[in-house]
Amino acid sequence: MSKALTLLGDLINVPKTVATLIRYHEIIRILSWRDFRARYRGSIFGILWGAVQPLLMMLAYTLVFSYFLKVRFGSSDSPTVFAVYLLCGLVPWNAFTEGINASCTLIRASPNLVKKVVFPVEVLPVNLTLVTMMQQLIGLGILLILVLVTGGGLTLWVLLLPFFLLLQFMLQTGLSWLLASFSVFIPDFRQATSLFILLLMFITPLFYPETVIPERFRFLVTLNPMAQIVGMYRRVLMEGLPPTLEQILWAGGMSLLFWMVGFVWFNRTKHAFPAYL
Repeated sequence: MSKALTLLGDLINVPKTVATLIRYHEIIRILSWRDFRARYRGSIFGILWGAVQPLLMMLAYTLVFSYFLKVRFGSSDSPTVFAVYLLCGLVPWNAFTEGINASCTLIRASPNLVKKVVFPVEVLPVNLTLVTMMQQLIGLGILLILVLVTGGGLTLWVLLLPFFLLLQFMLQTGLSWLLASFSVFIPDFRQATSLFILLLMFITPLFYPETVIPERFRFLVTLNPMAQIVGMYRRVLMEGLPPTLEQILWAGGMSLLFWMVGFVWFNRTKHAFPAYL
């Protein structure tokens, strides 16, 4: 009974998690900036490559889904509108999937750091999440420009974007803590995670509007926190509306749940990592 109460206390101890990140904020800052710069070190175009990827994906998917399959968002038949709607989903989704997939090899790829007794290994998934989200900010800047260029305009609800980024950070970090830990003990988690992400991509309304999903399968979108986050981006940027209460409560609740469960699980298992490396 006492162990269950201790575990429950850890799960709801949000200030402890925040305090841990604050305590190691300098390490997180140094590692994140180092890894982000390393992505473009030695390349001719540097950070511009961060803008090329989402734009090329947007163009390719727009060609397939808008021109070939005639998928439409809202009442507009314009492929340009479809492209911007699509980018609203691709920008957070790309960062999310990159971080989740990379978390499965994170601990095994850093044995020297993990085996150091004094190194706070729990910052590695945080660092990974921040690096992918720094990349996401490049795509988000392009997205804002495209919204203005296409005549959509921006409302004051755009000020909620940092809140959406916070929810995504919590969700992605929590999942990264869990997957990074599981993958140390069960190497097959890497392959399983790749398959799960592929499945999740098709049940997240990235390439199609949620309204085309049959009612009996709509719960899959409701249960998917990334679908809620993508939906909030689209409501604010494309429709000029605030997120719905359902989106805020579900995305916020699931993000906080995964964040706390991931933090507690990682901290309870990290001492066993060196024995498996």
